[in-house]
Amino acid sequence: MKKKLKDVAKIKFCLSQKVISDEKHKIITPINLLENNVIDNFVFDDRVRVNKDTKVHKGDILIKRVSPSFVNYIDEIDEDTYASGNLIIISAVSVESKYLAYILNKEISKITQSLSGAKIPSIGRNDLEEIEVPILSIKRQKAIGDLWHKSIEVYKLKTRLNELEFIKVKGILSELVNGGEQNVN
Repeated sequence: MKKKLKDVAKIKFCLSQKVISDEKHKIITPINLLENNVIDNFVFDDRVRVNKDTKVHKGDILIKRVSPSFVNYIDEIDEDTYASGNLIIISAVSVESKYLAYILNKEISKITQSLSGAKIPSIGRNDLEEIEVPILSIKRQKAIGDLWHKSIEVYKLKTRLNELEFIKVKGILSELVNGGEQNVN
């Protein structure tokens, strides 16, 4: 059995409202979302009006509306963090969040490929609402979602390890060039 995304989750489109505020807010912007479930940073901004509908919670799924579109599952989030314009917040209602993130990750790439001829490819509400989500047992959804999430975490760890290895080799080479022959062993 399959259900439409609109039947298994809440879909919220975030629209920026630029105003000057007395208070700075912790904001996630589209530029902060990277592929493979990476959130690069947060912005502290006093020019964006926030409301409770754009507050990001653990288990939410954030999608960049404008291409390139990435799906980011929120497994940890600081209190009072908000999503800004051109982000979409998906909150699972009757399916497991990580499982839904996996399905969306797979389906969003299909949608963005179909929009490739547009000047600025962007995902619309109808595109999202009509995504079909296979309804499996909760146990199976949980297993699939956990496997997807763990595979992304392993990928991030391997990437970080490669970066550290490269830094180490650069340091050794620099020491060999600057330290002379006595350090070669």
